[in-house]
Amino acid sequence: MTKIAIITGRTRPGRVNRQVAGWVLANASARTDAEFEVVDIADFNLPLLDEAYPAMY
Repeated sequence: MTKIAIITGRTRPGRVNRQVAGWVLANASARTDAEFEVVDIADFNLPLLDEAYPAMY
C-alpha cells in the first residue's frame, strides 16, 4: 500500500499548520488506497526557522 506523508511547514511559535495537517489527514483518511501520516517538522529539532519573528523584521 502507498504511504503518504502530510508534512507541516512551519516551526515558529503561534503556528497553525498542525491543525491544518489534522484536517487534511481527516479528509484523506476516507481513501482506502493509501496510508497517511502527519510528519511535524518541529519534532526534528531543526536549527533554522525557530525564531519568533521572520528575519526581515
